[in-house]
Amino acid sequence: MSPFFQKYARVTTGATPDTVGLIFAVLPFSAFVFSVPAMGFIARHGPRVALASGLLLLACSSLMFGLSDTVSGWFFWRAVQGAATAPIYSSVAVMFANTFHGPGEFAWVNGIQEAMANIGFAVGPTMGGILFQWGGFFAPFAVSAVGHLLFVAFSLFAPTLAPPVDDQLESLLDDEEVVVAGLRDILTKEILLIIPAGIIIPGFFGSLDPVYAGHLLDSLGDISESTIGSLMGLPAVPSVGLALAVPFLMEKYSGHKVMTFGILVVSLTSILLGLSDPSAVEIVGWGLTLEPGSRGQWVLQVTLGLFVGSASVFGWTPVMPDMMEKAAKQVADRRGISMQAATAIVSPAVSSLFNAGAAIGEAVGPIGGGMLMARIGFAGTYVLLGLVFLIYGLALVMVPWSRSTEPHLPYRLPAATRLRTAVSVQDLNSPCLAVRRTSRFFSF
Repeated sequence: MSPFFQKYARVTTGATPDTVGLIFAVLPFSAFVFSVPAMGFIARHGPRVALASGLLLLACSSLMFGLSDTVSGWFFWRAVQGAATAPIYSSVAVMFANTFHGPGEFAWVNGIQEAMANIGFAVGPTMGGILFQWGGFFAPFAVSAVGHLLFVAFSLFAPTLAPPVDDQLESLLDDEEVVVAGLRDILTKEILLIIPAGIIIPGFFGSLDPVYAGHLLDSLGDISESTIGSLMGLPAVPSVGLALAVPFLMEKYSGHKVMTFGILVVSLTSILLGLSDPSAVEIVGWGLTLEPGSRGQWVLQVTLGLFVGSASVFGWTPVMPDMMEKAAKQVADRRGISMQAATAIVSPAVSSLFNAGAAIGEAVGPIGGGMLMARIGFAGTYVLLGLVFLIYGLALVMVPWSRSTEPHLPYRLPAATRLRTAVSVQDLNSPCLAVRRTSRFFSF
């Protein structure tokens, strides 16, 4: 809804950028609040039921959002959408982590998942703008709801394949007394330094949601909603292929170095994006002074969109595999168990910590973007954010204990049958260690 909602809300209800930012932000904030209850729901009913329930609630709330015509209505149903996404994210993350235990397999599957997600991010804004022009405000949400309902049926009736397990993991699965790792078991200095990367990237894109369409209109002239949607989906286009390249780069250079490179390039692109706005000279004192709507301005905006998408893949995709590997290695060394068994033990804590961080970024981003936009304009906002990202990127480079000296695990593409398991979201109803005992997950 990013290509049209800012303008639609302003015209129909007089909503300010701050208000639009709050509406965008309430979904990830609600997802963050419900992330812990979602893990309990998965423990009681299994990932398959949790996934289907979340998709059903998401379909209903999307329909009601499209039927609403007030700020309070949009705010409420956006919050319900957030509550619905919490079990969806957690179910998929737990299933992946507990199905792909081999050396580096999780990084591969995570890369494939990111590639598929980026296809959605590329197509979604374009389709949203087209549907809005064709059928009005309700049309994009109605089509989205139908898609969610189709996935409900798919998630309930997809066949399952049991993943191979080593002897230690099989023994742990049979042990009724085993407990999963709590947050205090996995929170090391290295992981604490990685967590902000999982917040910064979704926060950056979240900040663009309520303000980027306005920037494109100011820079490129009076363009249609479908054109705005295409430009907003542009950053995801290079991300599809690059997400599949990340596991190779992680093996060659380490996840930490790939992530640091991505953060530094995002910081530079954010500064350039701010300086490309027509208001840059007035607000910042210097800017890329190109005539709005000119060919040069079009080339600049398209290039920046491609760069920000490419850089974000390098900054975002390695985060969860790197956290999972570091946490599993720590638990494996401490308990004297295999990496496969350790991954199963730490996966609920790591996936929930990662999803909670992403939700915080997605919640704070739109609020911060709207508030900063109202006070220092688009140019000031993204120059400031770029400088903040630069400081964090330099911290990743300079902090000695953040650079692991451990040899990196080899990254291998899972066998075809197990890869089909991931793509078709299978094994969702198999008993797994990650949801067998959750009482200690909440210990700090």
